[in-house]
Amino acid sequence: MKRKRGFTLIELLAVIVILAIIALIAVPVITNIIEYARREAFRDSAYGIIEAGNLYFTENLLS
Repeated sequence: MKRKRGFTLIELLAVIVILAIIALIAVPVITNIIEYARREAFRDSAYGIIEAGNLYFTENLLS
């Protein structure tokens, strides 16, 4: 009978544990990066609206 080659259960569990540890570290970091990007996009939009209001005021109300 030929012996089949493959991974043992311990090796598979070790890989799963390592991947879980990496995920536990990466998920909060990625979440913080996404939240920071959203805040920056909101801030840029707010500045754009303020600048548009200033431009409107300058062109229409000061003439």
